[in-house]
Amino acid sequence: MASLAGRQRRPGIMARPWLLTSVMLLMAPETPFALISMRSKAAQIEEGSDDDSDDAVGLPELLIMSSPLEKKISYVQLVNFEAVGQVVRPLIDAGLDQPYGVAYHAETGSLYVADYGLQKIFRYGLAVMPCKGGVESCGGLQWELVVKETQRAVVTDVLARWVGIDKGGNLFYTEEKRNSICRLSAHTLNDIGAGYTPAENLKHVTFNEAVALHNAGSSQDLVVDLYGSNAGAGELVNGPSGLSLDGAGNIVWGNTGGSSGRGSVVYGIARPKLDANMLPKPTDLAGIVDSPADVAFSAAMVIFSAQDKSLYGICNGMQRVTLLTDTFVVPRGIIWDGDNTAYVADHGADAVFSIPTGRCRRGIVKRKTVAFKGVYGLAMITAADPTS
Repeated sequence: MASLAGRQRRPGIMARPWLLTSVMLLMAPETPFALISMRSKAAQIEEGSDDDSDDAVGLPELLIMSSPLEKKISYVQLVNFEAVGQVVRPLIDAGLDQPYGVAYHAETGSLYVADYGLQKIFRYGLAVMPCKGGVESCGGLQWELVVKETQRAVVTDVLARWVGIDKGGNLFYTEEKRNSICRLSAHTLNDIGAGYTPAENLKHVTFNEAVALHNAGSSQDLVVDLYGSNAGAGELVNGPSGLSLDGAGNIVWGNTGGSSGRGSVVYGIARPKLDANMLPKPTDLAGIVDSPADVAFSAAMVIFSAQDKSLYGICNGMQRVTLLTDTFVVPRGIIWDGDNTAYVADHGADAVFSIPTGRCRRGIVKRKTVAFKGVYGLAMITAADPTS
């Protein structure tokens, strides 16, 4: 990766079609895949700083990490796929119990955290700003990530380890208690943020119930079971785990298989039309696989971490599962950088590693990015390329 101050412009993410055959049958042929979930196109710069202009250069790449063991969220600044100086900075170290999955929305600067222990999903407003007091006060880093808007619950009474956010700001999570893939619209999240609708008052409905309310002209804020046993998905939602969204309105998630152990990776439409005659139907991408933990779109494949020590890829253009590497201890969260690299949280090794994603092949070599005790979920803030 080029230096932060002089990065070369990379090809646009949307220019790289993800050509999974079974998926493309459900989409317009010209529609490409591109990961947007948990992948920022532009860092949110604190208003009033010297670097909030459109032509600011040298903005950082930041990797956000959760640790349920440490009950906190921390971050590092990345250069050449490694943490600068191996410095881990605290971001949120109070008010959490078991933070697992994390997701960042670039346009609003919002970080979402699934706290399994408190059975809530929280939102925080973040800002990137030059380090106050100089680089010495930030452990040698030029930039710091700060919490601008404090903790607010957006979902309560929920058993969720994984969250995702799409480009439009719609929140998705996998719910163990309901065995479903759930969605909150950006409108609902705005109402919660404005104080119009307390999270504990949200009504939880099936997709068909949401259709009926929509047809009746209701504008009630809802949590919708988008996919689940009570939403017509059947066995294609069975112990849902990690999930990922792309820039074309698609979602992919893993199923642990519950007590059967018959894992799977499943694709669906993230925002299906509210029509009772068009119940969203997901597609199994690869048959039975090792029980997935997390999943992520990339340009060449869908990547998933297994419950054991392995990392797999479902190669584009074919329903073939490839063992990328079995050198992890307990691989969990995955985040793709939108180019040719993904980062994997190894919960058992207390470290994050980078892997190449340009080719779907066996025997990839991982590279240590940073050590972080109990690391589990990952999110990423990537600065926009500088304008000429």
